[in-house]
Formats: sequence, C-alpha cells, structure tokens
Amino acid sequence: MGWMSRILGVIMAGSGGVLLIFGMDPTTGIFSYVYFFLGLLMMSMGFALITGGRQQQREQKPPPPTVTEIRCDNRECTFKEIRDFEKGDYILKPVDVPCPKCGGRMTVEGIYIVREEPEQTITI
Repeated sequence: MGWMSRILGVIMAGSGGVLLIFGMDPTTGIFSYVYFFLGLLMMSMGFALITGGRQQQREQKPPPPTVTEIRCDNRECTFKEIRDFEKGDYILKPVDVPCPKCGGRMTVEGIYIVREEPEQTITI
C-alpha cells in the first residue's frame, strides 16, 4: 500500500473521530447513535488503511524434505524402500509396483519428515 492510501486513511480516521465526537453529544437525539457508530466505522476503516501492508514479507522457507517408507507385504521378505514423498501418498496405501525381491505386493508403511540437524559448534 502506498502513501496515497495512508493519506486517505488519515483523512478517514480524522473524519471518523469528528463523527464520534458528534455522536457523544446528547443534544442530537437519536442521531447521536448513528453518528457514534458511523464514526467508529470510519475510524476503523481509516486505521486499517494506515496500518495495511506493514507486515514484513517473511522469507518463505521451502517445506522440509518428506520421505515415504514402502515395505513388502510378504512376512518372509525383508525388502524396504525409502523414496521421496509423492502427492497422494498415505499410510497403508497399496503401491502399484511389485516387490523387486519376491514379486509380492508393497504397501506404504510410513511417511516421515527429515529433520535437519543443527550444526554443532565446539567451543574451546
């Protein structure tokens, strides 16, 4: 948001403040409620224009690497494969690829996020 919206926000907040003061005047009768709520509305819109866009654009970190663990359904076969996560993977999902060791069916056994270890610094 540029400087033009901030100027407009200051004008709206100021005019909302004036309407708010008119709304506090008991001599205006029933219109005091209308002025009061209209002033609150104008002030809130003005402050929203003033403060809009002040949030710093944070550096978007890429999502952490995620891996999928696939195991053979045959109890005697110990084949296990770890591959990159693909969209649509879920635990206990049957995999279309047969086991390369025994030819049996394979199932997704787990999905894990690979945590990056912080570098350890040695102080002497």
